Amino acid sequence: MEEPNFHIGLVAFGILYSPVSFILGIFMNMLSRKNEYQADEFAAVNHNPESLASALKKLSVTNLSNLTPHKSYVFFHYSHPTLLQRLAHLKTVNSESE
Repeated sequence: MEEPNFHIGLVAFGILYSPVSFILGIFMNMLSRKNEYQADEFAAVNHNPESLASALKKLSVTNLSNLTPHKSYVFFHYSHPTLLQRLAHLKTVNSESE
């Protein structure tokens, strides 16, 4: 190309931004899952963990959540822990607080 073109620049940006976005998304999902565990722990310590577990189960049924997704799919795409992971974490928090 002899002179800059907006359309070519836009296509090039899209091609170059895709892998960067994917990598940043992985780290953002990890941070989000960490924050979700902390929020669950806060709710379990300051309120009734059984109520939170019940609410999570109801949400899972309503949203038709996959209870056993593949671990690598969860790592790359899930911004929240799976229901089973959250329930297991609630059990450990509940046993530690007793």
